[in-house]
Parts: sequence; structure tokens; C-alpha cells
Amino acid sequence: MSEMMQLVDVVIAWVDGNDPELKQKRMQYQANTQASDAVSDTRFASNHEIYYNVASILKYVPFCRHIYIVTDGQQPQWIDDFVQDGICEAGKIRIVDHREIFAGYEQYLPTFNTRSIETMLWNIRGLSDYFFYLNDDFFFNAPAQLEDILIDQKIVIYGHWQSSFVLKAKLWYRQLLNQYFNKPIQPKHMIAQMLGANMLGFKKFFEIHHYPHAVDRKILQDYLLAHPKFLEKQIQHKFRSVEQINPISLMNHLKIQKGEALLKPDLKIAYLKNESSLSSFLQSLGNEQIKYGCMQSLDQLSDVAAAEIYAALNQKLAGYIPKVLLAETAKG
Repeated sequence: MSEMMQLVDVVIAWVDGNDPELKQKRMQYQANTQASDAVSDTRFASNHEIYYNVASILKYVPFCRHIYIVTDGQQPQWIDDFVQDGICEAGKIRIVDHREIFAGYEQYLPTFNTRSIETMLWNIRGLSDYFFYLNDDFFFNAPAQLEDILIDQKIVIYGHWQSSFVLKAKLWYRQLLNQYFNKPIQPKHMIAQMLGANMLGFKKFFEIHHYPHAVDRKILQDYLLAHPKFLEKQIQHKFRSVEQINPISLMNHLKIQKGEALLKPDLKIAYLKNESSLSSFLQSLGNEQIKYGCMQSLDQLSDVAAAEIYAALNQKLAGYIPKVLLAETAKG
């Protein structure tokens, strides 16, 4: 294994939305926020996904140095069991509090905003120059290779080009509706990506979908610190806002602009969104051509469907699941 392979970290954004203290804190700020899907309960729900995420990294990402779990004064209940059960060594997994990544910008805490959090990931102490970033509802479905993130010193980006013109027109129209009729503007992913490319002068943008991404820490850090007013405007929002850009998209377009990106077509993922996708999701777990899986809105499924998913993942990741989680999910 090369020295470079030893230096790739994985960063996971995690929140336990079931925590009553966090829920109360969120509600205090939510009262002053326009209604949108950015504040829905399912966005903050947690149903063991983080443990399967970590287990999949330990099994399928041999070149991962550290796993950083970014959270707000919380810790997954059984995260220490990975070490206690001998699944990984002490120090492999580290909890990173929002206060660490917002060091120097503490006035913008608390935040419940993924885009603000993603904007500050470069501030994790000791973070590798290149890293995988993923949300807590993701997992690796097959063995990962360093070439999934970096080839010939170029970062690998999966997606496709989109025109910015139509999105700009839609955004302008929605802004008018908001201004004159107080209709909330949904902070859609595509608009946030388009805005990130637009601020760099792109007339089109390379759209990425919801799966793990390779990130160049230094190029994002350097750009944001060179534009302090933009940085503070970006992270001031407690909840996702249409005024924000997608920082991963910004980083991607900075790399494209410098000729340091290798663009590849969209990836197929094992995607669980509701019970109608249960069968195809379970089939995809055995397909190693599908690199990643996503369990979205697991809290919305029936107990029977959830039990099927847990059983399949426990079997797939056998030897990497803490004993306490195996016992908990066996209860049904």
C-alpha cells in the first residue's frame, strides 16, 4: 500500500435528531425560519445508519486513515463499541464537534445546516489533504480503491454537465414569488450547485448527485479564507438557504478550472427511499459493481421492512458490526 493511500481520511456528517435537547434547541431557532424541507424532522432523524456507515468503511476502505464524525455536542451511543469489540484500533474513529470546525467563527453556532457544516470541514484538525466526505445515511457497498478519489493527481468527480440558464430563470421567478407573496423558496441542491459554479464564471455546471465525494481540503480552504466576506455570508444561516452555494460543488469547479479534475459519468447507487424501493435495494447489496448505498428516510419505513434491511446489512458486514447493534436490531 502506497504512502498516499495511508493519508486519506473519511468525514461523516452526523446528527441524532431524536435527542430531545437538540430537538428543543433546533425548535428555538426554527420558529424564525420560513417553512421548507430544510427543517423537516426526517432530515435530522437517526436510525443506526451511522454504524453501518462506519462498518462499511472499516471493511471496504483499507486506505482510510481516520474516520471523523462531525456532530453538535453528540456522540453515537455505541460508537466506542467498534474499539471495545476489537473491530478497529483506538484512535481510528474521532468525534469532531461543531466548535472545532467553527473555531474562529463561533458566533455562527449553533447550526443545523449541512451546507454551513460542509463549508467548514477543512478546519478539522489533522485532516488529510484529500478525503472522502459522505452523509451518515451512506455506506460503501463494495471495496474502494484509491482511484475512486484520485488519479494522476487529479480528483475524480462523478456527474454530468447542466446548463445554468433555465435554473437561473426558475430562481428569479421563485424570488419574485417570495418577495411579493411570501412563498418560501426551497433550497434545492441543483440551484446551490449552479450558484457555486456561477460565482467562478461558469456558464454551465457539473452536477453531482447524493453520494460520497472526494474533496481537496486545501483548495477549498484557500478559496474561502481568501474571500472572508463570502465565507461569513455562507455560514451565517442556521438552516439551509437558497442564498447558499454547495461547497462541494464550489470545490469541484475550482478543480475543473485549474485542470485538476477527472470527470466521470454518474454512478449508480443502492438507493433506499421508501418501501417501494426495498426489493431493488436488497438486490443491490450483492452487486459489487454498485460502489455505494444510501438509506434515506429509514425512519419512514415499517418495522418489518426495517428489520429486513438490518438483517441484510448485518450479514453483508458480518465481523464489522458491534455486538450491541446486532442484539438491538435482532429484537425486531
